[in-house]
Amino acid sequence: MIRRLIPLAAITALGVAVSACSGNQSAPGVLPQGAPAFLQSSPSPPNILPEPPVVASVNHVATVSLEARVNIATELPAFFWNGEANVAPTIRVHPGDTIVIDLLDSLPQPGALGEMNLHFHGLTVSPKKPADDVITMLAMPGDTLHYVVPIPKTQQPGLYWYHPHVFPVTDKQVGQDGMSGAIVIDGLERHIPALANMKSHVIIVRATGLADINAQPNHPLPHLNGAPPCGADPGYTISLNNVVKPIIPIGAGESEFFRVINATGHKTLRLAVDNSSLQLVAIDGVALDAYPGTGPTETVPDIVLPVAGRAEFVVTGPPGGSVKFRTKCFDAGPGGDEDPNIVLGTLQTKHALMGNARRVAFADLRASGTLPNGGPLPPPVTKRIVTLSEDDKRMYINGKSFHMSDPPMFDVKIGTVEKWVITNVTDEIHDFHMHQTHFVVKEINGKRLQHPYWSDSVVVPNEGKNGLPGTATLLMDFRDPVIKGTFMFHCHILDHEDSGMMAKIRAS
Repeated sequence: MIRRLIPLAAITALGVAVSACSGNQSAPGVLPQGAPAFLQSSPSPPNILPEPPVVASVNHVATVSLEARVNIATELPAFFWNGEANVAPTIRVHPGDTIVIDLLDSLPQPGALGEMNLHFHGLTVSPKKPADDVITMLAMPGDTLHYVVPIPKTQQPGLYWYHPHVFPVTDKQVGQDGMSGAIVIDGLERHIPALANMKSHVIIVRATGLADINAQPNHPLPHLNGAPPCGADPGYTISLNNVVKPIIPIGAGESEFFRVINATGHKTLRLAVDNSSLQLVAIDGVALDAYPGTGPTETVPDIVLPVAGRAEFVVTGPPGGSVKFRTKCFDAGPGGDEDPNIVLGTLQTKHALMGNARRVAFADLRASGTLPNGGPLPPPVTKRIVTLSEDDKRMYINGKSFHMSDPPMFDVKIGTVEKWVITNVTDEIHDFHMHQTHFVVKEINGKRLQHPYWSDSVVVPNEGKNGLPGTATLLMDFRDPVIKGTFMFHCHILDHEDSGMMAKIRAS
């Protein structure tokens, strides 16, 4: 594992203070010692989960003005919106609407740390200026970028997000500084009508700050449910909507809709609610039943959410009292990140917090049948092998470590589908992400999935003890002409991307 964090001395010299976090073991309402000051808390419960502010489209246009500058309270770079620090609004639009963003770069840092842009993660939109262009659109301090992002009428309704995409400091800006916001494309209730009357939460999971390098060594956690040990808490401050271990009020037996973004830099989440199952509805912005033969929901004990992944699911409140919402132990491989069991928040059914509960039976969760699933994909026109590797200095795709001046690694034809086999020859997992389009996850380690699904980020298993590489077999969809141009694919474990595990692709 390469942990390519910006050196502490270099960050301090640039005027960017880094908080050393002591873990995530504090009670609700209490911040870990040394946690970044922008994380909200109160001296005692209740510490209620807030909802991010919403900018909705008006006359089919959602207009947002963002500023990237250093928050003087924390000395950390942050998004500012309406003069408030560390607030990135949820942008809410319909298919066919347009997102317009003015992004002012007021960062004082020299070099890449002072540069800024945006990626509209998961949206099937143009990679050309002034839309989702992360190659030529780059603001220097004092510059303003003007984004105009038309959302196709065919865009799948669901959860997406936006974040900086500046090479090679994406892990710093997104992971450590927490610069990110949600995008909701309305219309998912047309797949499942019950969602229209269900209380929902947009939840951005962030893991900000640096681990305390002077802390005592971590000790492995015991096995969880027979799973391999996955390390101790590495010391990042885990938050939900910038709140540490919030209380989430819910009525006894009430169904609520959780829309969760993994906006961490390199933490794989395994979401679960104690003593309860989850009703999964959508992955990476696409409803499960958008793939032929897959039902509208799937009952699961937990949901593995890669870095940058989104999961939309229904949670039922406990019969009384409270239960924990957590990320369970996840084994990222012998050389991978430590992803231990961590409590994210508490579902609380205390009536003083609850208000009027709205109860929706799972029997009411059913597809409306009004949206076609599009039928099966056409046969792939070619097969590509994409090999992920690393050494103690850099990371590579097909033996090449990325530089911004690189030409495209692949040229693909608009209107086609390709079969890609992502091959991991390292001792840690990687998280494969494709810009501009989704893919169908068909096989993992050569085993065909019972229920293939659409995604834009997928965990590629590490090399096995038998020496065989980990693999993910994907059907890559290049049929939409709106994606014409040059864009990126990479590992979305962001220090891996910053260390060179990224490449360009050109669709024509």
